[in-house]
Amino acid sequence: MGAEAIQFPIVVWVVHWLLSQIPATLAYHYGTSRPFQYNAAGEVIDGGPSWAYSTVTQWLPHELSGPAHWLVEPMRLWDGSWYRLLSIFGYNPEQMATAAFFPLYPWLMKWGHQLTGWSEETIGYIVSNLAFLGALLILYRLVSLDFNEVIARRSLWALALFPTAFFFTAVYTESLFLLLAVGTLYAARRGEWLLAGIIGLLAALTRSAGVMLLAPMAVLFLQQYGWNPRRWFPNAIPAALPAAGPLVFGWILTRSDMKFFDWVNQQWQWNRFSATPWRTFECTLQGCTAEVRQFGTTNEFYVKPIQWGWIGDILKHPTWTHFTSFEWRDWMARGDVLEFICTVGAFILIIIGLRKLPLYYSAFTIPPMIVPLLSPSSVHPLMSMPRFVLPLFPLFVMIALLVTNRKAGIGLAIASSIGLILLTMQFAQWYWVA
Repeated sequence: MGAEAIQFPIVVWVVHWLLSQIPATLAYHYGTSRPFQYNAAGEVIDGGPSWAYSTVTQWLPHELSGPAHWLVEPMRLWDGSWYRLLSIFGYNPEQMATAAFFPLYPWLMKWGHQLTGWSEETIGYIVSNLAFLGALLILYRLVSLDFNEVIARRSLWALALFPTAFFFTAVYTESLFLLLAVGTLYAARRGEWLLAGIIGLLAALTRSAGVMLLAPMAVLFLQQYGWNPRRWFPNAIPAALPAAGPLVFGWILTRSDMKFFDWVNQQWQWNRFSATPWRTFECTLQGCTAEVRQFGTTNEFYVKPIQWGWIGDILKHPTWTHFTSFEWRDWMARGDVLEFICTVGAFILIIIGLRKLPLYYSAFTIPPMIVPLLSPSSVHPLMSMPRFVLPLFPLFVMIALLVTNRKAGIGLAIASSIGLILLTMQFAQWYWVA
């Protein structure tokens, strides 16, 4: 494999970082952030910083200095605020919503701050970017092992240039989870089950989807050891370690005077409710009413259907002023079109991949796509799906297998890069993306 296995992922990482960071920095520091909206009483009801920034004054972050002012500040928004709060205050029963965020990433932010004195969000930014580089390095080797280096190169480009891939640079868990998931599967693929189990446990402490690594690990384990239980031990023990992630997290919550299953139960704070996958799509396409549990009671909400109108609107008024207006950008952000396209596109790739990809690829991808459909949000039925697909690398391997024409590949890369730049600017100015 040689030097290319190191050089090529580094090149992809640099290109990705430039396409994400430069637009974010320019938009955040020189553009206009999404304005606040007020009700008749003059109270802020929407806009600007997320709840975690704006609710409690003592939690507001200070302005960073030096390079972090330019690099980190645009990338610490939205969920980055929650991770900052956790890294400073830990899990707090007075703020039960913190239980929705798994602990490894904020722990790294806290430990890095204690070690270096740098701000917690600066450490998070560094962790995310180094983790993405590491993920690309391992992913190149894994895909080359299962296919070849040509498919590995295409897969890395497809992943790094995806329109929502800026989350790999932001203070979010996407990069760390991708690194740990790919590392787990690469170790398991090579039969290194103790290493795979340890890394898998860390993945399960990073995101709830980490426990779902048990599915592809089980596929690889049975392919290597068959169905005879006598051959399973001792490697079956470390192979099951990802199952301990939620157990450890639940224990941590109880030590913080919270409940063991609060990491599940507090999802209501994002207006999530129970539904079947087909009900979720019905709510997305047609709208629906949903009963959402809030503050110990159940309230009925109307779930707005997908809004396509912003597309026709910009075609009727194709001016720069209209394109950059708050009203149009907010309409586009709230329209759920991106969520719908990413979700449907992912399932199409999954279906095609059942015949073209190794079985453990499909086993890795399907559960994290199904579970969010069981708990849609009344705000966005397919909330965060454009972000949830990012660590599911087999989707991008499938793209690499399908796009074999060089001109088509270049055209798709350019279009995707433009989408990456535009969505990064949306994110950096407090517009909803995923």
